[in-house]
Amino acid sequence: MIYTDISFKLNNPYILKFVLLLIVILNLTGNTVNLLAQNKKISIHSENNQVIDATNEPATQFLNGDVKVYHGGAFMYCDNAVLKGADLRMYFNVVLLQNDTIKIFADSLHYNGDSLVAYLYGDIILENGPDKKLYTSYLRYDVKNKIAYYTQNAKLVDKTSTLISRRGRYVLNEKTAYFYEKVKVTDDDFTMISDSLAYQTVTQEMKFLAPVRITRDTSNIYSEKGWFDLDDKKGDFIGNAQYLAGKTQAKADTITYDGIADHIILKSSSKRSEYISEKDTAYAQTIFYNKKEETFNLHDNAHYKGGKNEVKGNNIFYNKVQEKFKVTGRSIVSDPPMLIEADTLDYDKNIKFGKADGHVIWKDTSAKTSIIADHVIYNGVSNNMLAVNDTLRPMFTTEISGDTLFLRADTLKSFRQFKERIIYPDKNASRLAAKANSRAKKAEINFSDPTIKTEIIQTDTTAITADSIITDTIYTGIIDTLDYFVAYNKVRLFKSDMQAVADSLVFAKSDSVFTMYKYPIVWSDSTQVSGDTIDLFLKDKKLDKMKVKSQANILNSPDLLFFNQIQGRIIESFFEQGK
Repeated sequence: MIYTDISFKLNNPYILKFVLLLIVILNLTGNTVNLLAQNKKISIHSENNQVIDATNEPATQFLNGDVKVYHGGAFMYCDNAVLKGADLRMYFNVVLLQNDTIKIFADSLHYNGDSLVAYLYGDIILENGPDKKLYTSYLRYDVKNKIAYYTQNAKLVDKTSTLISRRGRYVLNEKTAYFYEKVKVTDDDFTMISDSLAYQTVTQEMKFLAPVRITRDTSNIYSEKGWFDLDDKKGDFIGNAQYLAGKTQAKADTITYDGIADHIILKSSSKRSEYISEKDTAYAQTIFYNKKEETFNLHDNAHYKGGKNEVKGNNIFYNKVQEKFKVTGRSIVSDPPMLIEADTLDYDKNIKFGKADGHVIWKDTSAKTSIIADHVIYNGVSNNMLAVNDTLRPMFTTEISGDTLFLRADTLKSFRQFKERIIYPDKNASRLAAKANSRAKKAEINFSDPTIKTEIIQTDTTAITADSIITDTIYTGIIDTLDYFVAYNKVRLFKSDMQAVADSLVFAKSDSVFTMYKYPIVWSDSTQVSGDTIDLFLKDKKLDKMKVKSQANILNSPDLLFFNQIQGRIIESFFEQGK
């Protein structure tokens, strides 16, 4: 009855499932215990001689010659070893191997099989790959986690780079080494000093965990944190970053350095970055300097000053070799005697070409002239300039007689002409030449001849000679440079004591003459002057005289009751002290 009952219970499907589950759990538990036992047990694979001392518990094994030990996923080799339970001590030519890349060489080793920690002594070399070696005299190695600790100075050699510190740890799984206390990194072309940093051995990237300083040739870089790639020679220096090379210095919140491309990027948020050298001074939130190409790219609140140039704007691009500026945002370019202010500006000093747009103020400080317009295009080689406006008319100003002359027109323009200097014959050249020849013939008469009456002729030594009379056009071959300023369509002039209107105007710099065309009218005090053409002559930056040509007319009224009128083909007026 009992057997039958038990069979009945075992035939129950729920009971069967429970029994099978219990068997699996017991089997897994047994396997786990076996694995733990195997993990704790140190396996000896070979030795030449073995002596066992069983007087103590556990027994002590003395292994001599070609000792090979395996435990915790690591192989250990040496000449002599002592094994007591989980405690292993190895001596002479000690080698610890793990995976395919981790090799540790030492003079002696103390290994605890329970904690899976090895203590290595002597001349230690830790290799993690063919190019990476760590040298030290004491090393604690965590076999389970593959982490090496050192506290008595160490040196890591990775290709051409060497890293030295007093203490640190090497996380081999992550291929990252951490260096602490008096860290020094040397490479082919630079030296780095810090108190702590992390080094990724695969990418050769260093992460600064404390303030760092890099010295390269005569240059130094300092920052409070950041990173640097030894292979690519580039990195970010963050926090009070500073760069110093001779008389060149740079400051920013972050300095990005690229040694191969040889460029520097300075970035700041709360204050402007600054780059100062013997020839250049640059301020901006972000400064990009390419040393190879000698170009500056300044962004946000930018200011650049060179030996002869000064530029202010929101964004500035400057090529030092080509002396070319490109500025966006309200900007000012100073290229003495030229001063340009605009919303956007392109200026190439090398070819002397400029294009300015948006509320342009173009000044010539030496000539004390300026142009105010919406758009200005300038070519300094040919001295061509064009100023126009979108709505109102552009304006030209200059200083005359200690006062300012304002000029407006639809279009303002300047240009340069090259002309050969030609000497033209006098209108009376033929008559003067004939007269001179007659006098010369009379002078040739022999006065010693008694037949000639001496009282007839007396020679005039001051008389004009035939050779002094120009009867032909002479081409001298001398090329003169003539600069002109032109204003056309609705020209308006204003000065505190003089006003004028005309259809168009030309200013010749060679003789300092303003010429107004097509029914010009000039007002000065209570006088009105008009004609077909009016010339205003300047002398020493002062009004000297005025010449009215064709249909000249002067209208004057001292009391505004009676009017004086003068008309003629040509009228010349003269100024005294500019009036």
